[in-house]
Amino acid sequence: MKFTISFYTLLFLSHITFALEFSGNDNLKPQISGSLLDETTKEPLSYATVSLLSLPDSTLVDGVITDDNGAFVLNPPLGSYILKAQFVTFQNVLLPVTLDKKNKVVDVGVLSMKPSTKELEEVIVQGERTQMELSLDKKVYNVGTDLSSLGGSASDILANLPSVAVDVEGNVELRGSTSVRILINGKPSGLVGLSSADALRQLQGNLIESVEIITNPSARYDAEGQAGIINIILKKEQSKGVNGSFLANTGAPHNHGVGINMNFRRDKINFFVNYGFNYDRAPGESFTNQKFTLSDTTYYTDQENSRLRGGFSNNLRFGADFNIGENSTLTTSFLYRYSIDKNMSDLSFSDYDENRRLIAYSLREDEENEVDKNLEYSINYEKQFKRKGHTLAATVQYQDNFENEISDISETIGPDANTIDNTIFQKIDNKQGEDQLLLQVDYIQPFGSKAKVELGYRTTVRTIINNYLVEEQNEAGMFVPLDSFTFDFEYNENVHAFYGIVSDELDKFSWQAGLRAEISDIDVDQRNAIDGKAFFNYTNFFPSAFLTYKLTTLSQLQASYSRRINRPRYRDLSPLGSFTNNRTFRLGNPDLQPEYTDSYELGLLQNFDQASIYYGVYYRKTDDPIQRVSPPADAEGLIYSRPQNLGSEESFGIEVNANKDFTEWYRVSGNFNFFRQETFGSAFGEDLNAQTVTFTTRISNNFKFKEIVSGQININYRAPEVQPQGRREAITVIDLGMTKDLWKKKGTIALSVRDVFNSRKYRFTTDTNNFTSDSEFQWRRGPQFVLTLNYRLNQDLAKRGERGDKSGYDGGSGEDF
Repeated sequence: MKFTISFYTLLFLSHITFALEFSGNDNLKPQISGSLLDETTKEPLSYATVSLLSLPDSTLVDGVITDDNGAFVLNPPLGSYILKAQFVTFQNVLLPVTLDKKNKVVDVGVLSMKPSTKELEEVIVQGERTQMELSLDKKVYNVGTDLSSLGGSASDILANLPSVAVDVEGNVELRGSTSVRILINGKPSGLVGLSSADALRQLQGNLIESVEIITNPSARYDAEGQAGIINIILKKEQSKGVNGSFLANTGAPHNHGVGINMNFRRDKINFFVNYGFNYDRAPGESFTNQKFTLSDTTYYTDQENSRLRGGFSNNLRFGADFNIGENSTLTTSFLYRYSIDKNMSDLSFSDYDENRRLIAYSLREDEENEVDKNLEYSINYEKQFKRKGHTLAATVQYQDNFENEISDISETIGPDANTIDNTIFQKIDNKQGEDQLLLQVDYIQPFGSKAKVELGYRTTVRTIINNYLVEEQNEAGMFVPLDSFTFDFEYNENVHAFYGIVSDELDKFSWQAGLRAEISDIDVDQRNAIDGKAFFNYTNFFPSAFLTYKLTTLSQLQASYSRRINRPRYRDLSPLGSFTNNRTFRLGNPDLQPEYTDSYELGLLQNFDQASIYYGVYYRKTDDPIQRVSPPADAEGLIYSRPQNLGSEESFGIEVNANKDFTEWYRVSGNFNFFRQETFGSAFGEDLNAQTVTFTTRISNNFKFKEIVSGQININYRAPEVQPQGRREAITVIDLGMTKDLWKKKGTIALSVRDVFNSRKYRFTTDTNNFTSDSEFQWRRGPQFVLTLNYRLNQDLAKRGERGDKSGYDGGSGEDF
């Protein structure tokens, strides 16, 4: 640990001073340009190194890293050179180039790079690829190589990523904020479902190729999400012929599944299919100790909850890419997710007087059956025109999501656990449905040597219906509705967006400026409530700007700005979230307004032969932030929490991401995110101003033994955090993983142990005007053991292990959000 921290410190101190190079004043400056292409897959090679060596002494004169399209531009003085292109697992390309007064500008065209046979033989161990691929606009994590997450869910994978956390309810946090947009293959998806927290726990991790984290998106991206965007890329092969992979896993507590990823490609057509089946039963537990002061009377309540959650889940996704006409592709895809869960909960309440003497006891047993079904249809069209980078893309996508939770509850009440005075029987029927239509068009027109204009349009039409029924058995044995907890709720959201972006490169500078306009039309209707209707209509403009300066051959500095919106989520508007706990209720607030965030970031990316490091400083200013807070408990000791718009919130943070190959057998990657957050506001007559200074850090240690066995140790730590009505305590989690290649490296067997010390426990305190509580919550008791067997059919593992699969999008440019 000390060695790793020292590594970060030394890198930071050794690169504070930079040498700035100024170009000449000639009207026509010397320039060498071109692009790199994978000869096998015909994909651009981004982030490859292009160097310029002088003749005859081979001294390094200039260098650059290729962009997302594999393109590069060098601006050396006149002279004779050797152009050298390098990329891991590929053979070097050497090309003589001469610049003189007659030929100041040279375009070497497209240079194809061949895979290196020698390197492929040496770098074929799965997990060898470092997980982080750092660029200034996003960070890409090749999670397929994360040994400690094999056999886990999407939620498990996200919880292991730098700057990402999963809170007590399964909601994803990015840099301390739950206001984050989650996309699948660049677009909203049925795989996320009505409840992203539950859906991510059911999505098998073996279907995921990589995860992109975009903390300051441009105008091209959806403006939703205060903290940014997390884009989950699903697997899809690109090699010709039949290829794919087969996976099976088993674990304890119960976690068993199979996965299939297959692909068939010919010249004009490509078929792909992903299927995942999983069965799991996750035991969890929680407790809450409460103290109430009501009408000058003090009493205590202890709550204990043991749960068993899980069941069967299926994910099927298939489709085809068709090459139609010249440089045109049509992609169709279909997604189907179906799951059946049986969840059981035993929740006990022990009530004590001010002297801690037991005065009442109740046990609430809840048996819930949950069915989720998601359908998604998508058609994507992309046209590549003759000029490189000149593209037109269009998407039509439709989602049909349904969720039904049916609970049978019995509550026994008495003076203690051994005496029953009364039994209450209740039923809950919670139906939720969603329809969503997405239409999107994106157009890119290059002009000049490096400039381009981007234009786009997108509309989303979304309807959610929630029918919630709570019934209780009366003295006659009939179940009758409890009117205060029964409702019909409908949410309609239409968002229309237009954007425009202009960008260019000038010597060592590149810049981008964009503007996005979004028109939001929202209709909320609680049909059985007085004044249950609410209408919201607003038009917003979201500017963005990026400026990049190339400090040295392998170093870049970028400043960026964007404005973001966070519309109230459906569950924040819906009247009631759950009735399992009949003393603590999560209510919605139909009067919620959206929150707006101005986000600024300054980042430095440096690449070395055996390492890369990113330093970032960011600042966010949010107006009308949404926070879930609790008013004082009522006269019966019932607790309600509801989201409120507070006054404002400011966040300032420093983030460092780094990876380093120390030896041939040991590599480390890590993240450190420090932030200070200050919240201003009040609600229910209570001052909710809060200030917190906290940090998160993650260290991933990767080992390789004798080219056959690989191991990984992940350490995650979240420091304590002060909140408007309490405090979240620190949490430390350690995960392990180990793999061994089989069958001439066509197969891999892996063992992962998540939460080795059973420490993934969420502990927090709440403090209001008339009650306090201390709580601990655990979704799944640890440790969890998973054994995974993976077989690869006709896959070029070395190439996938070293570069990741940069496809996975259902057509389009891969940038259409």
